Amino acid sequence: MAPTYPNRIYQHAAQTDRITNTLELSTLPTIWDRLPAAGLEGRYYYSDVPFLALWGAKYLPIASTFSDFLADAAAGTLPHVSFVEPRFLGAEFGLSGDDHPYADIRNGQAFLNLVYRAVTTSPAWSRTLLVFNYDEWGGFFDHVPPPTAPIPDADALAGNEDGLLGFRVPCMVVSPFARREHVSSLVLDHTSILRMIEWRWGLEPLTERDATANNLADVLDFRAPSLKAKQFRVPAGPFGRPCPPQASTRAVMTDEWELLRAKAAAFGWPV
Repeated sequence: MAPTYPNRIYQHAAQTDRITNTLELSTLPTIWDRLPAAGLEGRYYYSDVPFLALWGAKYLPIASTFSDFLADAAAGTLPHVSFVEPRFLGAEFGLSGDDHPYADIRNGQAFLNLVYRAVTTSPAWSRTLLVFNYDEWGGFFDHVPPPTAPIPDADALAGNEDGLLGFRVPCMVVSPFARREHVSSLVLDHTSILRMIEWRWGLEPLTERDATANNLADVLDFRAPSLKAKQFRVPAGPFGRPCPPQASTRAVMTDEWELLRAKAAAFGWPV
């Protein structure tokens, strides 16, 4: 139950060291540490602002651009685990590609289709699982009260006192092993993805949160894989026009990503 940065940190570390969008460097261990320790390859692909810059230059060696992701998918050379980020800059002018207000959501959906097409037409499609996940829910009301989960040590130090999960967010699973037209009733959260990665390769959990989360792999059916993947005719864009800034909230929005971009540049990230 927090804003963007804490939730995104959770996606990598299964805990957070802050409950607001601050730029202090993180020292939390992440899934990117677990993978090479087990002899596995991971790669972080980003479009403009690398969120992993919150760890300084530590993860520069595993970073690549979105165009590299498209090339690696086409060649069937994606690593064991890949994370792919959309464009974040320009949200206050409606220019980002992440569905965040004030962005034109057609740009965000065109980005999702690019990723979808790259994965489902890849030579490695038959052994791939693609997860589309959001860090925010797109509204201000949810009729389902957020449940609670264990509070890791870093959370407690940061001020997490209730262990509340956030409101429900969209999550789509694409794979030959995904059940078609199926909606899961499992309680899943960001750490369910980490739990699945750890389950797949026998990795130790990062915290009690991913250790106790429901495994996202539980929504799959390994008995009847289907290699058919429907392709969609989605206009590439770009869509919309820049919006003139009118409210102070827009300045706040741009500060979050522009400041992170500046921090990334200071640590040598190509931005």
